[in-house]
Amino acid sequence: MNIRFLETVIWLAELRNFRITAERMNMTPAAISNRVSAMEQELGFKIFERDARDVKLTEEGAHFVTGARDIVSRYNALLQDLGPKDELEGTVRIGVLPSMALVVLRGIMETLRERSPRLRVSVSTDSSSILLQRLENRELDIILGFPGPNISKMNVSDLCDLSMYWVSSPALLEGAPNQPIGRADLLRYPIISYERGTYNHGKLLDYLGGHDAQSAVLHYSNSLSTTISMIANGLGIAVLPPIVIQNELRSGVLRVLNVQPAFPVTRYSVVYLEAASSRLCSLIASISRDVVGHVCTLYDRSLIQQIEAY
Repeated sequence: MNIRFLETVIWLAELRNFRITAERMNMTPAAISNRVSAMEQELGFKIFERDARDVKLTEEGAHFVTGARDIVSRYNALLQDLGPKDELEGTVRIGVLPSMALVVLRGIMETLRERSPRLRVSVSTDSSSILLQRLENRELDIILGFPGPNISKMNVSDLCDLSMYWVSSPALLEGAPNQPIGRADLLRYPIISYERGTYNHGKLLDYLGGHDAQSAVLHYSNSLSTTISMIANGLGIAVLPPIVIQNELRSGVLRVLNVQPAFPVTRYSVVYLEAASSRLCSLIASISRDVVGHVCTLYDRSLIQQIEAY
C-alpha cells in the first residue's frame, strides 16, 4: 500500500464511480478495481459496498478514508515544503472570477513559470455560481472567488477584500460631478447589475432594499468587459471594484460617484475540495496569497486589503 493507493480510495469515495475515478487518475476502471481489492485484502475488511449503479463506503471504509485524507494531506504538505519545486507536473484547473483574474492571474502564471515550469494551467473565467458548480462536479481543481453556502467538503481560505464603488460615464450624470448621491437617488438611473443569482447580485439587492428597488431599471451582464463598455457608453451606472478599472478612471472614460452609504467590500477566497489533488491546490493558494500581498503594495488600502492567514 502506498500514497497512490490511498489517493485511489479517496477519489473513489468522492466520485462514487469507477469509470469517472479512472478518468480522473488516468487509469482503467479495471486497474482501479484491482487496486481497491488489493487494499481490502491487505486490510482485512471491505472499504466499499459496490453494486451496478453506485459505490458506497462501508463503516470501516469511511473511517479508513478519513485517515487516508490526513495522511495524503500531510504527505503533500511535506513534499511542498521540502521537495524540489520544479518537479511538479500535470495540469491544474483554475476557475477565476473576471475581477480576480485582472488582479492576480498574471502574477500567478509568472510565479508558476518560475517555480514549476512543467506544470500546465487550464484557466476558466465565469460567474461565481458556474465556477462553484464546476468545482463540485470536479471539473475544476480550485477557484478564486466565493465559497458559496455548501462548504462542508471545501477548503476555504480568505484572500482579500476589494472595495466596491459606484461608477458612471462622465456624461450620464453631467451637471453634478461632486454632488453626494443617496441610495434612493441611484434608482433614477438604469443600473447594470451582475447576473441574477450571483453573489454580488444578491449584495446589490440587499444594498438597495427598502428603497423601492423593484421599480429600478436593472440591466444584467455576466461579462466584466461588457459591463464596463455599457457604463462607458452611458447605458447605466454600476458598482465595480475600482482596482479593475484603473485605466478607465485615469483616462476619464469612467468616474467614481460620491454615493453614501458606501457599498460593502467584496471578500474573495481561495476554494478547493478536500481531495487528493490538494498538493497542487495548496500551491496555487499559497502563490495567490503571495501575489495579492504584492498587489497590495501597489495600491492604497482603500482599494484592496489582504486577509491575514491564521
